[in-house]
Amino acid sequence: MTRKRDFDVVVFDLDGTLIQGTIFIWQTLHDTFGTDRERRQRAKDDFFAGRITYEQWFDHDLVLLREVDATRERMVASLDAIHPTPGARRTLAQLTEAGCKLAILSGSLDIVLEHFFAGVAFAEVLINRIHFDERGRIAGGVHTPYDIDHKGDGLHEIARRQGASMDRVAFIGDNFNDVSAAREAGRAIAFNPRSDELSDQADVVIQEPDLQAILPHLLSD
Repeated sequence: MTRKRDFDVVVFDLDGTLIQGTIFIWQTLHDTFGTDRERRQRAKDDFFAGRITYEQWFDHDLVLLREVDATRERMVASLDAIHPTPGARRTLAQLTEAGCKLAILSGSLDIVLEHFFAGVAFAEVLINRIHFDERGRIAGGVHTPYDIDHKGDGLHEIARRQGASMDRVAFIGDNFNDVSAAREAGRAIAFNPRSDELSDQADVVIQEPDLQAILPHLLSD
């Protein structure tokens, strides 16, 4: 029997929520390809100190990756140690069957989402995007305006596009950059959270290996 949805839109973070084996895909890529650690750390520090914008940080990361020939093919190959969270595909399928619209709100990368969840019909995807040339080399990209402190704005934008009231929008995340979205959601679920602040903000905290543990908090019998 199909269960009844309690929320019209269910929004997921990606790294650490829908996929495991990485905390942040950006750090995984930098570690895998051996980009300049000092320059990477300096840019990170500059962003969190307010000296550069998120867009500038994004562009800087692409420069570092391009310098070490991190092509699309090599990036996809680097995902071998990463995998979907147990129960992720079944969870997405059950939510879809119940009539929920699915969305992604993440500071991760489009190639990661496409690699692991290519067949999932997400109604909205707010994520960083990398562009590649015909040889698979990084040719630029478009940063998401909805990461970290602006994830809450992203949740409102998803609700607006889908014609949903915020009390009918649920959000599932795992880390500090999900806190602003958790504050705005009709129901916020912290899934195996790595952030005490997120745990404190969330309506539900789940410590389980299988993502299906979120379903009783989103669907009714």
